Amino acid sequence: MAQPLEQENVTYNSPDGGLYGFTSTKKIAFYGATPVARPLTASTSQVSTTTTVSISTAGVATAMWGFATQAEIVNYVTAVSTIQLAMKQLGIISS
Repeated sequence: MAQPLEQENVTYNSPDGGLYGFTSTKKIAFYGATPVARPLTASTSQVSTTTTVSISTAGVATAMWGFATQAEIVNYVTAVSTIQLAMKQLGIISS
Protein backbone atom coordinates (compact mmCIF):
# COMPACT_ATOMS: atom_id res chain seq x y z
CA MET A 1 0.00 0.00 0.00
CA ALA A 2 1.36 3.44 -0.94
CA GLN A 3 2.28 5.81 1.87
CA PRO A 4 0.40 9.12 1.99
CA LEU A 5 2.45 12.14 1.05
CA GLU A 6 3.35 14.48 3.89
CA GLN A 7 2.59 17.75 2.11
CA GLU A 8 0.58 20.84 2.88
CA ASN A 9 -1.37 22.75 0.25
CA VAL A 10 -0.78 26.41 1.04
CA THR A 11 -3.35 27.65 -1.50
CA TYR A 12 -6.23 25.78 0.14
CA ASN A 13 -7.47 24.74 -3.32
CA SER A 14 -8.79 28.18 -4.19
CA PRO A 15 -10.26 28.20 -7.71
CA ASP A 16 -8.45 31.49 -8.38
CA GLY A 17 -4.99 30.10 -7.53
CA GLY A 18 -2.46 31.32 -5.01
CA LEU A 19 -0.72 34.64 -4.53
CA TYR A 20 2.57 34.98 -2.70
CA GLY A 21 4.07 38.31 -1.75
CA PHE A 22 0.87 40.37 -2.10
CA THR A 23 2.94 43.57 -2.37
CA SER A 24 6.56 44.13 -3.38
CA THR A 25 7.51 44.73 0.26
CA LYS A 26 6.12 41.42 1.55
CA LYS A 27 8.95 38.98 2.18
CA ILE A 28 9.08 35.45 0.78
CA ALA A 29 11.71 32.72 0.54
CA PHE A 30 12.11 29.15 -0.68
CA TYR A 31 13.99 26.11 0.66
CA GLY A 32 14.74 27.57 4.08
CA ALA A 33 16.35 30.81 2.86
CA THR A 34 15.88 34.01 4.84
CA PRO A 35 12.77 35.80 3.53
CA VAL A 36 13.48 38.94 1.46
CA ALA A 37 11.33 41.61 -0.16
CA ARG A 38 10.98 41.56 -3.94
CA PRO A 39 14.50 41.73 -5.45
CA LEU A 40 15.21 44.30 -8.13
CA THR A 41 16.38 43.02 -11.49
CA ALA A 42 18.27 44.65 -14.31
CA SER A 43 16.33 45.67 -17.38
CA THR A 44 16.92 43.37 -20.32
CA SER A 45 15.58 46.02 -22.70
CA GLN A 46 19.12 47.40 -22.90
CA VAL A 47 20.20 44.18 -24.66
CA SER A 48 18.47 44.21 -27.99
CA THR A 49 20.65 43.23 -30.91
CA THR A 50 23.10 40.56 -31.87
CA THR A 51 25.24 40.48 -34.94
CA THR A 52 27.24 37.95 -36.92
CA VAL A 53 30.92 38.67 -37.32
CA SER A 54 32.88 36.83 -39.99
CA ILE A 55 36.49 36.11 -39.24
CA SER A 56 39.10 34.37 -41.32
CA THR A 57 41.83 32.16 -39.90
CA ALA A 58 44.35 30.67 -42.31
CA GLY A 59 41.96 31.20 -45.21
CA VAL A 60 39.02 29.46 -43.49
CA ALA A 61 36.06 31.75 -42.85
CA THR A 62 33.95 31.09 -39.77
CA ALA A 63 30.99 32.94 -38.31
CA MET A 64 30.78 33.91 -34.65
CA TRP A 65 27.83 35.40 -32.78
CA GLY A 66 28.42 38.56 -30.89
CA PHE A 67 26.80 41.74 -29.70
CA ALA A 68 26.68 44.94 -31.68
CA THR A 69 28.63 46.86 -29.03
CA GLN A 70 30.67 46.12 -25.94
CA ALA A 71 28.08 48.02 -23.89
CA GLU A 72 25.42 45.48 -24.88
CA ILE A 73 27.45 42.51 -23.65
CA VAL A 74 28.14 44.37 -20.39
CA ASN A 75 24.38 45.02 -20.02
CA TYR A 76 23.67 41.36 -20.78
CA VAL A 77 26.16 40.08 -18.20
CA THR A 78 24.80 42.57 -15.65
CA ALA A 79 21.22 41.43 -16.30
CA VAL A 80 22.07 37.72 -15.96
CA SER A 81 24.16 38.34 -12.83
CA THR A 82 21.36 40.37 -11.23
CA ILE A 83 18.79 37.67 -11.97
CA GLN A 84 21.14 35.06 -10.53
CA LEU A 85 21.58 37.13 -7.35
CA ALA A 86 17.79 37.57 -6.99
CA MET A 87 17.27 33.81 -7.36
CA LYS A 88 19.92 33.16 -4.70
CA GLN A 89 18.34 35.70 -2.33
CA LEU A 90 14.95 34.01 -2.70
CA GLY A 91 16.47 30.56 -2.19
CA ILE A 92 15.42 29.31 -5.63
CA ILE A 93 19.03 28.38 -6.43
CA SER A 94 21.77 27.69 -3.92
CA SER A 95 24.61 30.07 -3.20
